[in-house]
Amino acid sequence: MKKLVCWAMILIPVFMLSGCANQPGADKEAITSIQNTQKEILAKVGATDKETLDNIQNTQKEILVKLDAIEKKMASAPAAAPMPPAPDFNKVYNIPIGNSPVNGNKKAPVTIVEFSDFQCPYCAQLQPTLKEVLIAYPKDVRLVFKQYPLPFHAQARNASKASLAAGEQGKFWEMHDLIFENFSQLGEDKFRELAGKIGLNVEKFMADYQSNKYDQQIELDMNTARSVGVTGTPTLFINGKRVMRRSVEDFKDTINNILKEKGN
Repeated sequence: MKKLVCWAMILIPVFMLSGCANQPGADKEAITSIQNTQKEILAKVGATDKETLDNIQNTQKEILVKLDAIEKKMASAPAAAPMPPAPDFNKVYNIPIGNSPVNGNKKAPVTIVEFSDFQCPYCAQLQPTLKEVLIAYPKDVRLVFKQYPLPFHAQARNASKASLAAGEQGKFWEMHDLIFENFSQLGEDKFRELAGKIGLNVEKFMADYQSNKYDQQIELDMNTARSVGVTGTPTLFINGKRVMRRSVEDFKDTINNILKEKGN
């Protein structure tokens, strides 16, 4: 029996190691080799030992079945999607404003375009910076908001609809601010509450929010985002160039350089 225990101690670690392998075929060859060794052992051990080794063999057969399944799954798995190209921060994109909401002087020489998701914490964190920039350049900068609700944020698209429904009553930016302040608590009841807080006709707001009238606008913004290489939020452009750094000072440096080039 001591002899059997020694063999079991040798065999079991082999299975433990095989779980991390990337090539199931190699594991099967190793197991087959072990089984052949076991057959030689069987000729030398008693009936009790033989029964124990039979149990080990049965376990190995189950492992082989699982390895086959893994191998088939790997063979049929689709190829991984290619990584998106690195952003080109020198390229100037033509991003149409369309009927997107604009905050600031509509004729300002500097345009910041923000592709944003109302449920994105990073977008929420960025808002005080953007407000400070607009306050610093009341005549020279305008902010254009583009909807880019991410699919894994359950309330992001609904929040986009809520902001646009508020815009119907001339209060897009008021709703925009409150949604970002409450980005972790969003839902229909919250949108209704915020609509009342900013003085909207809540009945009209809810009817607009619950309709599909904004689907086309949201899709248009998302298609525009894809056309300029947006894959996440927040993504910003200043006069068509993608923004790399987002501190207040970084914005000011870029804006001042543009104004200097324009002679302002």
